[in-house]
Amino acid sequence: MDNLSSPARPCGFPNAVTRSAVTRRAVLGGVTAVGAVAGLSACVDPSTVEASSTPATPAASGEGTVAATAAELAVGSSLSVKIGERTYLLFRPAEASVLAYRAVCTHAGCEVSVGEGEFVCHCHGSHFTRETGDVTAGPARGPLEKFRAEISGEDVLVYL
Repeated sequence: MDNLSSPARPCGFPNAVTRSAVTRRAVLGGVTAVGAVAGLSACVDPSTVEASSTPATPAASGEGTVAATAAELAVGSSLSVKIGERTYLLFRPAEASVLAYRAVCTHAGCEVSVGEGEFVCHCHGSHFTRETGDVTAGPARGPLEKFRAEISGEDVLVYL
């Protein structure tokens, strides 16, 4: 019998193998590759995150909590305030509006502080915009948690 008609070599290919030879090394290599891809996905450039990842500001409900006075938060400035046990970041983009965010980094839960024209997490270098809370740099992948806020008379109110 010649090699082309041998039952151990199907389809007329002399080097074909009839049964699957899955080795332990092949399985471990596949698992390692999947783990590497999953690990590297955590290093995605935040600028590639879609704009739709920015959560909508929740509707105001209940009574607002006084976080600061309007005089303490000039137009174009930011302020870090403590309300109860938690820290919040305020930004006043215009005379009649204010934005509020929880000062907790979405990467590892470190406290975020007011930086030069942005909010910064000093633990791992994440940066967030004051206008939207979106990530602009660093390992954080999600925006800061938003809260409804407003200026009422001389007070800056945050609805928690």
